[in-house]
Amino acid sequence: MYQEEFLPVVFNIRFSSNQALPVEKWRSRIQDVLHLYVNQICKDDNRMIGHIKALAQIDEKDFIKFSCVGNSNAINSNFHGNHQDLFDINVIINSLVSNISEKESHVFLERSCQTMIKRDSEIKIQINAKHDRQSNHHHHGDGNDCPICHGHHH
Repeated sequence: MYQEEFLPVVFNIRFSSNQALPVEKWRSRIQDVLHLYVNQICKDDNRMIGHIKALAQIDEKDFIKFSCVGNSNAINSNFHGNHQDLFDINVIINSLVSNISEKESHVFLERSCQTMIKRDSEIKIQINAKHDRQSNHHHHGDGNDCPICHGHHH
């Protein structure tokens, strides 16, 4: 497949709770949201996941990495740091999927978050899309074709 068939979308999500929760509980809830998101994407056989990666920042040096490659529905995660209890956690999701619009991707993520909130009412989730086509524009000046897409933007 050609790289330009995959649409990169970045989401910034804030998970929060009124009570401090252990890192492992946050890890589990974030993994559940990602799994729901991947399941919705994979319902259409025309879509292909290049990767879906997420980074949950705990503090300046501690974090949890999540990844899904291909349409396997498997979400891998690795925790790096010390176990602690947190009131909130920020997660950046980088989704690279073919044959899906930015809007569809956002809707799927919102549904996944809403499902998690219904399952666990003590957690609140706020989503911000970070995709900006202008910032990803990689053409050079003087009318030259881009060495990456060779002027074939869709």
